[in-house]
Order: sequence, then C-alpha cells, then structure tokens
Amino acid sequence: MYGVLRKISSDPDAATVTIETLQQILDPSLPEKDLGASLAKLAEHAKIGDYKTALLPVGQDGALTEGASDSVVKDILGGKVTAPEAGDVPRVSVRDGSGKKAAEAARVVLINGGFAFVGGADAETRAESQVLYGDDAQKATAVEVAKTLGLPAGSVAKGKPSGTIAVTVVLGQDYKARTTR
Repeated sequence: MYGVLRKISSDPDAATVTIETLQQILDPSLPEKDLGASLAKLAEHAKIGDYKTALLPVGQDGALTEGASDSVVKDILGGKVTAPEAGDVPRVSVRDGSGKKAAEAARVVLINGGFAFVGGADAETRAESQVLYGDDAQKATAVEVAKTLGLPAGSVAKGKPSGTIAVTVVLGQDYKARTTR
C-alpha cells in the first residue's frame, strides 16, 4: 500500500481522475471525489515518509486472531482497550472447545438474551465450559451469561476475557445447545 500511495498524486483532482480511470470500484462506499481527496492526503504523507503500514493478525475468516485486539488497538491504532461503560450492552465472545461446533447455537441464545455477540473462535477441546470476566463489575454479567446459556454458576470465574469483551465464554463438552432462554 505504501508503494501505491507514493505513486498517487497529492493533488485531489488528479487522484480522483486516477480512481475514475481505474474503474475498479463498482459500488464505492465513498464517492470517487471523496476517495480521491482522501488518497491524495495519504499520498502526501507517504511521500515524506510520514506513513507506515502494518499487517493485521487475522485468521482465515478475516477476523482478528484470539487476543490480538489488545495489540492492534495499542500498537496500530495508538489507543487503549477499555472496559464497557455502565449501561452499554454487554459484549460477549465465545470460544468453542466443545468439539461439537456449538458456537453458533450459543451465539443465537446470547443475542436472544440481550447480549452483543462479538465474534468467536475455536478453542482446545475441553470437558467443562467456563465463563470468564476480568473486572469485578462484570461478575453479575458473567453470571447472567452462564444462566442464559444454561451453564452452572460454578462455571463463572475471574480471568482474562478477550480484548474489550466484557465476558468470554469457553464452551466445553458439557455445553448443551439451547434455543430458548
């Protein structure tokens, strides 16, 4: 991308002509004029060396790999990962260690239960499910997630949920998919 930006004109009108000439974007999310202006600004930065690229650690499905969101936010975006604020819909991720591909069923139950499902990943196969929360303020949410999924209260434990997620569920072979709450 760095090489492409160095070749694009820093003039917004010329960059727009380049975009229009390529005719590669059939249904752009930005009008060609806005895209050209944006690329011209990036080209200006690239030409003076004030631009760098980084590879995102994504899996085959294009989603960030497990645990990568912290480093992406800190190292690439220059921010910090924060816990959800009071009143926000709790974000829940699911790691499937059931060996039964149960994450989709858990996703449906969680969404129907009023939680925001934020991706999932496979995990090493395990016997027992676990519901992890990082901040004591999220313990009640973790207990509610366990109830929603039909997991015992003993499955809730303090740990390290993924990235900015309030609660991470690690499904085990004991998880029995439910379709209603």
